[in-house]
Amino acid sequence: MKQSLQLSETVLEGLTHVQKQLNETKYADAMQLMDDVIGGFASIENSASPVFADLKDTELVEAHIGKVRDSLERVVTSLEDHSYGIVQEILQFTLIPNVKKMKVEMEALFEPYLVS
Repeated sequence: MKQSLQLSETVLEGLTHVQKQLNETKYADAMQLMDDVIGGFASIENSASPVFADLKDTELVEAHIGKVRDSLERVVTSLEDHSYGIVQEILQFTLIPNVKKMKVEMEALFEPYLVS
């Protein structure tokens, strides 16, 4: 649970940095970092899924994870098409807000089980 929360923060930081790289037209760097972000998200998904099976009220978190996955797929497709403006829009208006919501929902869900 803690690892998933830490990774969600890292994914968020990575996406913010991808935005910066795109703004600076460092497209190759942005694509490489995006690959790392996708790996981080996959780790969250893989580590959290078994935990969700044992918890109640996971629907919101799982819905946000699905939205993040869909947004990541759209980003990858847009990057492959060299549609960097579309990537920036997806990051700003969809992906980053959904990662933030996912993180908040995960924190709320996991809070009773985590010791400070």
